[in-house]
Amino acid sequence: MRVENSHAIIGTAGHIDHGKTALIKALTGIDVDTLAEEKRRGITIELGFAFLDAPVLDKEIIFIDVPGHEKLIKTMVAGASNIDAVLFVIAADDGINVQTREHFDILQLLAIENGVIALTKSDLVDKDHISAVINDIRNLVAGTFLESAPIIPVSSVTGEGVEEIKAALVKAASKIRKRRDTGIFRMPIDRAFTMQGFGTVIAGTILSGQVNVGDKIEILPDGLTTRVRGIQVHAKSIQESHIGIRTAINLQDIKKEQLRRGQTAVMPGSVSPTTRLDAQFHLLLSCSEDLKNRTRIRLHIAADEVIGRLILLDSDRLSPGQTAVVQFVLESPTVALPKDRYVIRTFSSLMTIGGGVILDAQPKSHKRFDTFAVDALRKLKGGINDVVEQAFVKSGVVPLSVAEVAGSIGESEDEVVEVVQQLLDEEKLFKITPKAAEDVVDIRRGKFISAETYSALVDKLLAILENYYTNNPYRVFMPSSELQSRFCKLADKQVYIAIISNLSEQDVLRAMGVKIGKKDRQPQWQPGEHDLAEKIEKIFENECYSTKPEDELQGELKIKLNVFENIMTALADQGLLVRLGDRVTYHKKHLQSAREFVTGYIRENGSITAPELRDKLGVTRKYAVAILEYLDNTQVTRRLGDKRVLKS
Repeated sequence: MRVENSHAIIGTAGHIDHGKTALIKALTGIDVDTLAEEKRRGITIELGFAFLDAPVLDKEIIFIDVPGHEKLIKTMVAGASNIDAVLFVIAADDGINVQTREHFDILQLLAIENGVIALTKSDLVDKDHISAVINDIRNLVAGTFLESAPIIPVSSVTGEGVEEIKAALVKAASKIRKRRDTGIFRMPIDRAFTMQGFGTVIAGTILSGQVNVGDKIEILPDGLTTRVRGIQVHAKSIQESHIGIRTAINLQDIKKEQLRRGQTAVMPGSVSPTTRLDAQFHLLLSCSEDLKNRTRIRLHIAADEVIGRLILLDSDRLSPGQTAVVQFVLESPTVALPKDRYVIRTFSSLMTIGGGVILDAQPKSHKRFDTFAVDALRKLKGGINDVVEQAFVKSGVVPLSVAEVAGSIGESEDEVVEVVQQLLDEEKLFKITPKAAEDVVDIRRGKFISAETYSALVDKLLAILENYYTNNPYRVFMPSSELQSRFCKLADKQVYIAIISNLSEQDVLRAMGVKIGKKDRQPQWQPGEHDLAEKIEKIFENECYSTKPEDELQGELKIKLNVFENIMTALADQGLLVRLGDRVTYHKKHLQSAREFVTGYIRENGSITAPELRDKLGVTRKYAVAILEYLDNTQVTRRLGDKRVLKS
């Protein structure tokens, strides 16, 4: 589902001492530098927050003020990761500087889409100088998301331009697009603190879903479980908060020392920490040299910073300006979902060198230059149909539900339901769960594998049958338990049952009792054996209920024992003969006749005994007992003392 943003979150960006914090104060009246050290040094160290009512938009503008110092870039990224638009600050007297460019690179890597450019300290320079700086700024932002952004000279001292900045920000806020909502609560933590009278508090911007007072939540990657004691938005207590809102959550039974920036609060069990990420990575054109495989890097994602190595999957090095699919192997776990944006900085020199978007948050280790793996990753850059289909391809023989796919790719269940239905219609998926009405509810309950995986498993199942037939040429059927045991080394029982059911419907397989075989399978007779088989079948048909034991018949016919046993096995497998016991074998039509007699007799008389059946059929007790025990075993009758009654 998609929801309207009730807040517009605007982050500042720009070089240190260019007046970001002073401008926020001029706009809102709030001094966001609250630390004593910030006051003493005159620089922003931690993220600052302020708000501005925008009645015309029926929403509130939230400002996140970020540090401009080069050593605090990780804090800047934490603040900028979840903003809707930027207030890009450049001092008129200083112009474009080092962190101006780096912050601008970061904003582009995070895919920020609109903003306003504030030319601060404009009271310190003349109009010609302002024109020259504006020209430099236009050259910097040409061809980017800020190309058409207004550049407004402003002075936090005189107040000149402040109202124009406010108006421009309101206009920018009106262009903010709705956030994509998976419906599952997720909030990266960018602040953790203790509030007197309340206890431990975490704060951040909710990326998806909602949180309510009393909810149980999990803090990842540490796996801490806690409960929501209270929720505040701008010092106002509320019962729930949702996507796109800067939110403070008061936690129950957890200490501040257990928390830190970079953790993520989630609905329990909805997301798993990871030490590998597949991603699309772009190396900035401003980089001075190629990027080598296995370069040690700092990954900035949401509010987290994690050290790891960047694995180039289809090349040995990447040149500035190029884009590639890569895998990050991390030294500690983090939390991410597909479509999350990230920034990469060098490990030692702490320079921003690139970034991009996460493609797979729970990948396997890939072999480099594996064409199949690289092509599969490139498909994840496509639309939701490709992404959902690849989720099933990746899962292989493990069936997935709509909810599992939605959670793994960071999409809503409603959208995944639509795609799954389309993929089913296109025969790109195979349904594992029992068939029912193909409606939305059923699809939500179902589990699926890719058609490609299904086809491969069908081939393997039929190969198991063929191998059995090779070793047992007279067999028409294979014991179901044996087939299942062998197949379940490849996939689970649920998959086995679904494939057997589907192949039976398609007349590829047929079942007989607890045996299963190929529809067109016939015994592989040696010369002359087929005629012997027909002769033996005819003998049992003619003998009716008093048949000879197999060993006596074999002696009378003077057939080699192994040949006779093979023929009897084939006749029994075809269902022409039925072995009731060690020394009783019947033709199928006589067994059916005996069954009909027994069931009819019981319906008329209430029960039947072995002596009664013996006398009615004119056979010895051995045959009567064999027939009744067979009917017991096939669930037609059940024994009560010396009587048989119908199985209810």
